[in-house]
Amino acid sequence: MRRGRRKRHNTAMTAPSPSPRKGIRFLQWPVMLLLTLCVVPELVLQASDMGLGGIQGLRALAYGLGAFQIDLLSGPGPYFAVHSLTMFLTYGFLHTGLSHLIINMIGLVWLGGLVLENRTSETFLTFYLLATVGAAEAFALIGTAGGTMVGASGALFGLLGVYLVDSGLLMGSLPKDRLAPRIARVFAVAVILALSDIASRFLLGSTVAWQAHAGGFVTGGLLALIAPPRGRKAAEK
Repeated sequence: MRRGRRKRHNTAMTAPSPSPRKGIRFLQWPVMLLLTLCVVPELVLQASDMGLGGIQGLRALAYGLGAFQIDLLSGPGPYFAVHSLTMFLTYGFLHTGLSHLIINMIGLVWLGGLVLENRTSETFLTFYLLATVGAAEAFALIGTAGGTMVGASGALFGLLGVYLVDSGLLMGSLPKDRLAPRIARVFAVAVILALSDIASRFLLGSTVAWQAHAGGFVTGGLLALIAPPRGRKAAEK
C-alpha cells in the first residue's frame, strides 16, 4: 500500500503591530488663535513705541483700557460702563514688551499641546478663559491696593493646573514608566513660567503678580477635577 504524504500547511500568525503613539501636536487651532490674540496687540504697541505710522502713546491707552486695575473695582475711573468687567479678560492679551510676550507664548505653545492631549478644543479655550478670570479674581482679592496687571501667565498657570490633574500627578497614582516623562514636562513648563516672572521683574522693572499665578493654578486644577476629560483610559494614563 502506498502511503500518501499529507501536506502540512503552516499558517504564520502575525500579531498586529501596535499603532505608534501620536506625538504631541503643539500648534493646534486653539493655540494659534490665542497666539494671534496675544501677539498682534503687542506688535501694534511696539510699532507705536517706535513711532511708526505716526501713532504714539498707544501703549498707555491700551493699558488704560485693557489692563487689570484693582482701583476700578471700588473707585471711580472706568473709561466705559463695563470696563470693570471686561478687564478680567482683556489684561491677559496684553504684555509689557517683547521679552514678556515671547516667554509667555513659548509657555502657551508647550502647555497647550500638553492639555490638548486630553481635552477638546472647546474645553481648552473655556478653561483658558476661566483661568484668566480666576487669576484676576485672586489678584483683586489679595493684591496690593492700586495694583495693575497684564500678561497671560495667570492663564498659563491655569493650564498647568489642568495638566497636573489630567496627567494624574495631583490625583491618583501612575506607573513608574509613565511618571518620569510627565514630571519632566512639568519641570520644563515651570522653568518657562519662572523665566516669564524673571523677565517681568528684572528685565522690564515690573513686579510679579504671584497672586494671579496662584489664582490661575487653583482655578485650572479645580476645573479639571470638576470636569474630567471624557473617554480617558486609565490604562493609557
